[in-house]
Amino acid sequence: MGKILVAEDSLIVNQHIKHALESGGHQVVSVYSGKEAVEAAARENPDLILMDIMMETNSDGIDAAYEIKQSLDIPIIFLTALTDEPTIEKAKFSLPYGYVVKPFNEAELLSNIDVALYKAQAEKKIKENSELFQAIINSIDKAIFLLDSGGIIKYTNSVVESITDRSFDQLINKNINEVLNFIDENGKADQEIVGMEDATEKELILNDTDRVYGDFYSHYVSLDEDYTLFFFKDITERVRIREANEDMKNRRLLSFIEGQEKERERIARDLHDGVGQIANMIKLAVKKGDSGDILADMIDQFLDEMRKVTDGLLPTLLSDFPIDVSLKKIIDQANKSSNIRFEFHAQDLPKLDMKHKVNIYRISQENISNIIKHSQATNASIQLYGFDDHIQMTIEDDGVGFELGDYTDETSHHGLQNMLFRSEVLNAECNIDTKRGGGTFISLKIPHEEN
Repeated sequence: MGKILVAEDSLIVNQHIKHALESGGHQVVSVYSGKEAVEAAARENPDLILMDIMMETNSDGIDAAYEIKQSLDIPIIFLTALTDEPTIEKAKFSLPYGYVVKPFNEAELLSNIDVALYKAQAEKKIKENSELFQAIINSIDKAIFLLDSGGIIKYTNSVVESITDRSFDQLINKNINEVLNFIDENGKADQEIVGMEDATEKELILNDTDRVYGDFYSHYVSLDEDYTLFFFKDITERVRIREANEDMKNRRLLSFIEGQEKERERIARDLHDGVGQIANMIKLAVKKGDSGDILADMIDQFLDEMRKVTDGLLPTLLSDFPIDVSLKKIIDQANKSSNIRFEFHAQDLPKLDMKHKVNIYRISQENISNIIKHSQATNASIQLYGFDDHIQMTIEDDGVGFELGDYTDETSHHGLQNMLFRSEVLNAECNIDTKRGGGTFISLKIPHEEN
């Protein structure tokens, strides 16, 4: 049962219909003109309208029905004594649910209303489901195309409109190759989308200008004919970040190589200025016939210089002692040679292979050097703690700090870049927390396996 709006300008016919409908269990609202029908429809929001086609003027009922349909989704059944084709054709523009021809009997009227109400409820449910489906589809962060067997776009979601900057009407019935154009690494047109095998990270041209990267895949659907669901997700930002990270990695590698070259220059200089000079002095002393004590002193100096050079390459401490003992030595040296108070703590460290020992040692060495040269700190600390599957390393100072962004391009400080590169060698997670005037805190989570 429903609320029915009856628009009929004949008082007798109007009341007859009202009585018949109320006898059938319906609630009835009666009006006598098209204008009243428009106002009552907005006010009462009925489930159905019975509208006389001819009221007051020859088109009053049709005009009222059309006006109601512009703003309200209410089913309308026309009442008419006319069945001429021009009148029926004009009435069709308001999309009526049916026609009841006068004179009518009550059973016919009630059955028409029951069918119209059922149809309206079914259509309302379909519309609600369609709107829900549309909302779900539009909430997906991928562009979705429904293509026929020729690649013609039959449906899209709102993401497609966003990435292509085209409305649905501009996309529908277009070939997808007119919308998405794959290009190869040389910027030349690649194969067409329809019929392609699934791929990832293909570069596209949108609107003939914008280049994007996308993950995409397709799924074939067989209904009354064959369709393809084509899904595309814009991953341009992800690719750009990956490229930036790769570029950063290459810069770190270049910085590391430059650091190695500087280390070679240092070794060559130390060999020439230190070891080489002492060797020449020993040679002259031998030619002069100096005493064994003099020669012995010179040889001791020679060995000391050699030890300094070899310690710069691979400290002998690392071969003979655990990493904490080796680090304690350079911490003690830093405390003696600087005005900064360095602290060192280590606990539960596992036995490490030489790769881990060397890189942890060099990371510590680089940071101690940076702290002494640049931090203007009063206090600093290095801590190493062993866990089941990793070593947690922290390096901290209370100095002036720095803006991390100042050290992320090709002019970056080699010490910092070398540390980051060594972190990558160890597959370590490295986090740097620093700002100007706020000190520096570096943490590294270094994975390891028990030896």
